[in-house]
Amino acid sequence: MGSRYYLDGAENPKNFTAIEKKLWCHFIQHEEYLEEGKTSEILHVGQNLTFIVGIDLVNDYSVITKKSGLIEDVLQPISESSHSIVSATVIEKEDDYTFICNIEGLGRNIVVEFEEKVDVETGTSLRLKGNIKVEL
Repeated sequence: MGSRYYLDGAENPKNFTAIEKKLWCHFIQHEEYLEEGKTSEILHVGQNLTFIVGIDLVNDYSVITKKSGLIEDVLQPISESSHSIVSATVIEKEDDYTFICNIEGLGRNIVVEFEEKVDVETGTSLRLKGNIKVEL
């Protein structure tokens, strides 16, 4: 993807910095399950990580027909929440629920997963409401 991200937090990392900005996300790590108040034995504050960024649980979208309708950054209207509003351009369709998109303010080739079937074409610009996730 070409962007550098830094995870922040010792107990349940879910805040990362992307290109000089902080974004909240939900973090998926299959090797370790943490109970509330426990510290990770695998992850440490300040550690450089390689992970996949995506948007899932997309339950609301609209087609953007004019360039002026694009949001140039990731909006996170709920404090300390991964809920996000973004502008995305569909570059590939994997199936009726999963698309690869370029997302303004987040990066290129981002996997976007919808909760319901979506019928959009490659090249379509969308405004999405979903959750940012990172996965090791």
